[in-house]
Amino acid sequence: MVLISVIISTTLVSLISLIGVIFLILKREIFAKIIFFLISLATGALLGGSLIHLLPHSLEKIEPLVASWLFILGFVFFFMLERIFRWRHCHELGCEVHPVTYLSLIGDSLHNLIDGVIIATSFLVDIKFGIVTTLVVLAHEVPQELGDYAILIFGGVSKEKALFLNFLTSITAVIGGIFGFFFFKESNLIYYLLPFVAGNFLYISASDLVPELHSERDFKKSINSFFLFIAGIFIVFALKLIFE
Repeated sequence: MVLISVIISTTLVSLISLIGVIFLILKREIFAKIIFFLISLATGALLGGSLIHLLPHSLEKIEPLVASWLFILGFVFFFMLERIFRWRHCHELGCEVHPVTYLSLIGDSLHNLIDGVIIATSFLVDIKFGIVTTLVVLAHEVPQELGDYAILIFGGVSKEKALFLNFLTSITAVIGGIFGFFFFKESNLIYYLLPFVAGNFLYISASDLVPELHSERDFKKSINSFFLFIAGIFIVFALKLIFE
């Protein structure tokens, strides 16, 4: 049952990559607005997922000081990976595209692989816990996949090829889920992984997404994005109360 849940959840995460098809329908201006507001919601969801969902759950089994260091390690580790792979989380249609566009796909593949492991370990802790984690990951994946798709298109890649490449990188989530299930099954290491993942979520939220929200100069849009950011936090909190 747990393995099936992991496969279904990671498959859903992978299919999010196909959301780029809406780019074939919507105008550029509408697409840009959708991305911005999704970023706002995802930023709050990741922050809430980190500090309300993952970290408190790890503290039920391990010492606070150990959890704190693992949390910091998770933050620093993903900072280091971003410097190495130059992960691109730009969600604006006018992003400057460098020759490392395809290299960023490697980083995205690794990121999705880790997402799969995160989902698997959460389901191993508890089915309800896995559901909440999956929803938090999905909240982040929607704007990220839209942004990655836009970057490939404006980097000269055809729309069809960009969609295909995005889907290929997202399949690694399923691989990570299956690996995580068998590697962490019946292991207490799961609880040591949770604060590490929480550091990852906080890094993405604070380092990649918050700066993009600050870049918006329109006052009305900024206010709207702020309330969506708060909504993202409370959605995770509500899900935690419902499922846990």
